[in-house]
Amino acid sequence: MTYTGETVTLIRESPGGFDAYGDPLPSTSTEIPVTDVKVAPRTSSTDGTGEPTERGNEGVVIGWALYAPPGTVAYYTDTVRVRGVVCRVEGEIADWPMGVVINCTRA
Repeated sequence: MTYTGETVTLIRESPGGFDAYGDPLPSTSTEIPVTDVKVAPRTSSTDGTGEPTERGNEGVVIGWALYAPPGTVAYYTDTVRVRGVVCRVEGEIADWPMGVVINCTRA
């Protein structure tokens, strides 16, 4: 069986800057769809208070590991919409010959 992957959306904010009169300009948001992304759950090994869960209990899903196709351009400042949930990128983006790995956590 082959898993084709999902479409996720990178959301990139650009600061607005200032106009010729020194007045602030609004920032803009660009949405970039990325197709064929493999989505795997990331779990926490704590109970939310920082205490480890009891042995045998499974962790809580806190976000996803996204395996994007090679050439995907993502930044740690981006946010990502996965399955309708907006997430923040956690840590650095891993760029490998086989693709790009993005770890994200629910915002």
